[in-house]
Amino acid sequence: MPSDEGAPAGLVYACMTHVPLWVRFPDYVTTIHLGQAQGVGRLNLRDLAPEWEPHHPVLGGTAGSFALKNYLRRHRPDATRVGICQYRKFVSRGRISGVPDPKYRAMDVVPKATVDGPQFAELLSPGDAPFVLSAPRRFTRLPWYRRGYLKEYARDHHVEDFLRFTAQAVEQGVLTDREVLAFFREDVIVPGGVELGVFPAEFWLRSIESVERVVRACVEQHPVTREAYQARVWSFCAERLGSYLLLKHLRAEVAGPLTRHVEWLNRRQWVRRHVGQLNLIVDSDAHAGYRGGT
Repeated sequence: MPSDEGAPAGLVYACMTHVPLWVRFPDYVTTIHLGQAQGVGRLNLRDLAPEWEPHHPVLGGTAGSFALKNYLRRHRPDATRVGICQYRKFVSRGRISGVPDPKYRAMDVVPKATVDGPQFAELLSPGDAPFVLSAPRRFTRLPWYRRGYLKEYARDHHVEDFLRFTAQAVEQGVLTDREVLAFFREDVIVPGGVELGVFPAEFWLRSIESVERVVRACVEQHPVTREAYQARVWSFCAERLGSYLLLKHLRAEVAGPLTRHVEWLNRRQWVRRHVGQLNLIVDSDAHAGYRGGT
């Protein structure tokens, strides 16, 4: 069991990994082991959420989020905030290296030496912030053309999977039938959705339980198998639903007579309050994009 020493009050922070950890995380971080990383004496997917272990190949880290939900319900009902990172990705309050990943410029690369020590506890800590989120991305910038989740998904994945997922979201009462068009046309995505960063516990539990209901219906009714990168089919869909639920909450939080109708102003309000920096931990000698410095 993790130690609460050094953790901000009420925070439960979890790291999802399917490989042996190659960075020492702060003592207050709960490691949830997936796939081949599971073992005796560890917090394992197969113990916390056994129904999801067979579906790990099509869910990836999303299965770990469902395990974390069970862990919180059973062992940490006192949690007021939930933090989630992956074995190489985490969201910090501010920039650490200032070096964008050349393949995904919304994310900075951070050399392992920077976080492989006691300073990582402070870099990972959200302080007293209720949310610490990846910076939102917009798919298109042209005012006369809106790509949105549906068109973006169709470009990079199998669109029929997203259509099935959306239909199940309506069937499960997570989306109303009137929200479907807005979901398809949503042009802003928060990388990781509700599975990367820090969130108020009540909001996170409600959101991840909604995502879980939809995913459960999908794996039961649509046993899809994809190859290679496309294998984590329901995880890709879950990220978009989680992002939509998050955006819906944040927009309502700052909505006013002006911001309700001016999207860029609304986004500016919650970005200033809640957005941090997405980071990828790298071995600097092996990563061509890293130029040194902190």
